[in-house]
Amino acid sequence: MPRSPFDPSQALGGLFEQPASVPQPRAPLSVVEAARAVQERLGSLGRLRVQGEVSAPRKGKHCYFELKDEQAVMACAIWASVLGRGVPAPDHGERVVIEGQFDFYAGNGKVTFVVHRLERVGEGDLDARFRALCDELRSAGYFSEDRKRQLPLLPRGIAIITSLDSAALHDCLKTSAIRFPSVPITVIGVPVQGAGSAEAVARAVQEVGLRAEALGVDVVVVTRGGGSREDLQAFNERVVADAVFRSPLPVVAAVGHESDTTVIDLVADHRASTPTQAMMAVLPDREELRQQLQGVAGSLVLRVRQGLRQRRDRLHAVASRPCLHDASAALRVPRERLKAMAARLAAQAPMARLAAARERTSGLMRRIELAAARVRADRLARLQALADRLASVSPTQVLARGYSITLDEAGRTVRSAGDVTAGQVLRTRVHAGEIRSRVEPTG
Repeated sequence: MPRSPFDPSQALGGLFEQPASVPQPRAPLSVVEAARAVQERLGSLGRLRVQGEVSAPRKGKHCYFELKDEQAVMACAIWASVLGRGVPAPDHGERVVIEGQFDFYAGNGKVTFVVHRLERVGEGDLDARFRALCDELRSAGYFSEDRKRQLPLLPRGIAIITSLDSAALHDCLKTSAIRFPSVPITVIGVPVQGAGSAEAVARAVQEVGLRAEALGVDVVVVTRGGGSREDLQAFNERVVADAVFRSPLPVVAAVGHESDTTVIDLVADHRASTPTQAMMAVLPDREELRQQLQGVAGSLVLRVRQGLRQRRDRLHAVASRPCLHDASAALRVPRERLKAMAARLAAQAPMARLAAARERTSGLMRRIELAAARVRADRLARLQALADRLASVSPTQVLARGYSITLDEAGRTVRSAGDVTAGQVLRTRVHAGEIRSRVEPTG
């Protein structure tokens, strides 16, 4: 093709530059092609020897575990064929040297170090530190059951120390709403793993103890979900053990899975296997408690009524006796006897015998009056004791301890914020009277 005699780039001093050549994008790989590329690169590393600490071994036909140090973790596997050749399955916390190679499994997108040989080196650093700290705290009395406190039967409030976005917190709040939603919950958000997490947990425990009255709490729950030993390391530090040991409030620990054991579990006043179990330990079931109280109250009222009825009948019987019903009636017989005796003595005129008879009659009357007074005082004291016992189980006593009941306009109990609507009038019963309020719209 002949070249044009007019070149705009030259005629206008290079104002119009010729476009540079743009490289064409490479065709995308499929997922399987990318997986093969990863496998090839990993295979090029060849056999490696790696030293580290064993964590969370899962033994069965094959053995799966994690090998870790202070900065990294890698997944490892020993196949059944290798175990059959005498390669041992490692235990948690052991330090080992393994020999093998990396492999990439396209089916699940994971890189696994496949072990062909394993040599035991000794106990892992984290495991050794854990055992040493446990020995130290045990000798100092931190684990003694004698110093651990009972949990309150019905706490005024509960402080939960955990991560704000954790499943553990969700489980705690859900269980609280089911078992006893009227008990207030105070949540203190802290990091539960990583640098500074142990100090954050310890500070939270200390702050709750110092501000317990202001916060209105009398029990602490420290919780987080499961993880590896290094994930739970914050709860194996001395600073956390000291804070829990010195806490003025009882502490419930629910850290990791049921099979995990941390230092805070051993120091805490109560250990729970899960966050749900922790809340069940500190909160009674409201409906079950209500039924128990109704049963006890009904039985007590029945017994008190029976006792009062029996004592009333006895009092009536005693009061109806002549010696107590009417003092003159009590003295009627002695007076008649005295008159008869006086008549006889008048005939005989022995004044000394008459005086003696009068004295005996006066003494008899005083003894009768004293006996009647003692009987009445005893019956009144017993009646007062029964009345006091009946008053102690009255529902009004519950309100006197600071609790309240909120009702809607129809007299139904308000159990959650979702039971009311904006503008609705509510009545709140307290010990001394009733408070009326109106629901304001939020936001």
